[in-house]
Formats: sequence, C-alpha cells, structure tokens
Amino acid sequence: MKIHSICVIKDESDIIEQTLISAVKWSDFIYVLDNGSTDGTWEKVLTLSQEYQQIIPYKQDNCAHHQALGADVFHHYLANSLPGDWWCRLDADEIYIDDPRHFLAEIPQQYQAVWAASFQYFFTDKDLEIYNQQPSIYDDAVPVEKKCHYYLNNWSEARFFRYDHNLVWDKDQGWPYFGAIYPFRIRLKHYQYRSPQQIQKRISVRLLARARGSQNFIHESQVEVVNKIHKQDASVTNLQLSGDEWKAKIKPAAQLDYDNNDGVYVLREDLMPNVPVGNPLLINKMRIMKRYFRRLKELVTVSK
Repeated sequence: MKIHSICVIKDESDIIEQTLISAVKWSDFIYVLDNGSTDGTWEKVLTLSQEYQQIIPYKQDNCAHHQALGADVFHHYLANSLPGDWWCRLDADEIYIDDPRHFLAEIPQQYQAVWAASFQYFFTDKDLEIYNQQPSIYDDAVPVEKKCHYYLNNWSEARFFRYDHNLVWDKDQGWPYFGAIYPFRIRLKHYQYRSPQQIQKRISVRLLARARGSQNFIHESQVEVVNKIHKQDASVTNLQLSGDEWKAKIKPAAQLDYDNNDGVYVLREDLMPNVPVGNPLLINKMRIMKRYFRRLKELVTVSK
C-alpha cells in the first residue's frame, strides 16, 4: 500500500515546511502544485524536495483557483499508483493527529474513502491580548503548535480515497466518485488562522481569487470589496484593503476548546457533518456502473 498526497498551495510560506515535513512521515509521494505563490512558498517546496524524496514539485500554475486542480495532479501522476493505494487531499495548513498509514491499513476492503474530523484552530481575543503585548510570539517562524491553541472540532469532509480501476475522476471534477465511505473519521488539525499577518494575507489571496473568477473561498469573500472589482479582469493583481480585515476573524476563546499539546482533543460529533453511510455492496456496484456508463459514453463520442 502506497499513499499519494495531492497538495495544492498558494502563499503558505509560514506553515508549508511544517505541513510537508509532517506528511513525509506517512506519505510515499507528495505531489505539489503551486497556484501562483509570491511569498516564497514555492521556493521552500523546491528546497525541501532536495532533502525529502517524497516531496515532488509538479508545477506552478497561476490560473484562477478551482477544485479540479487536484484532478490535474492525479491524472499526471496516476501511473505511479496501483490498485489498493490511497490518495489524499493534503491541504497546506493541515497536520494529522492520527497516523494515516496505520489508520488506512486497518480499513476493510469494501470501503473506498475516508472522511477527516477536522479540528479548526482560530485566532482569539486571548491571542490578541498576548499579541498586543508580545507580537513576536506570533511571528511566521514560530512553530504553529506553539502559537495556536484554541480550536473547535466542527468540520468534516473527504480526505482519502482508495484507488482501483473502477475509480471515476473526470478532469473537470473537484473530487472523484469513490464509493463506500468508512464510518470512522481520521483526525487532523487545521491551522487556517495563525496570526494577524497570516490572516490578512489569507483574506487578500482569497478575495483576489474570487475577483479572478474562482467559485471557491465563499466563506472568506467580502462582497463589498469583491463587487468593486471587475471579475472579468483576470489581470487584477492587487486589492485595496484597509489592513484590518483580519480582525473580523477573531473568535471568543471562551467558545472554544484549548489544546495543551498533551494529545487530548475534544471530539464534537454533534457539530460535524454526518459521514455519508450506506450499504457498501450496493454503493460499490453503483460505482462500477458509473464507470461502465462513462466508458460507454466515451466510445459513442469517439465513434461519432
């Protein structure tokens, strides 16, 4: 069993090294596509690839961000994969709590995909107090576990799928149709809001992506800013922001759980979306039928 990780990145220079170094412990291949970083993220990936053979820089592509970028990576490196291998969507700001290699090895063959229990870390009012007294604690060079402690386990989505010849992943789709989903979740830490400077950069990057036509990052968009920009103008390279937009992302610490770095985490099944479940045999038969009809459609198209 090999594990192939797809990592699409943009302007994550403060955390990309931690994420990739953590992932090389369990990934056999980490294929990295840079979506137009300008902060040194891509250069760090190139440097790390010289030290860790698992890290494979694919390319830089400054196109409008879309979910099908992962499909591009998958189809480019598909020849490296064998039936039974696992593929992972590895975000640039995620670090796994559970070891995916051990977790995936225990999954019965009838299951084709795994959802993650995502522990979402936030910048809080308590962090702001510390930041105002000693901002260096939140410098980009400080390891993320030392500055980010407040979290909430309130999200879950697909992160792994098992490869076989019945897999359907069209190049214009954000995620493949993978079949039966394992009912238990793998845990990870999602460090999306790490410091004022990083949050401000995150907002700027995502607003620019929306302005250039991306349908993603709706949760980060600020309509009053985006509407001032002609979305058809793909040459937009800058946004006129006040610099204080990051303050809107501050969360009350009292509403969150605290990570003492002791390996204890509060799992909130009541806050996460339910894992889609069903009869694995039936779901996998439907997956095979989908593959069959896809091939039939391709043959009809070619014959015309």
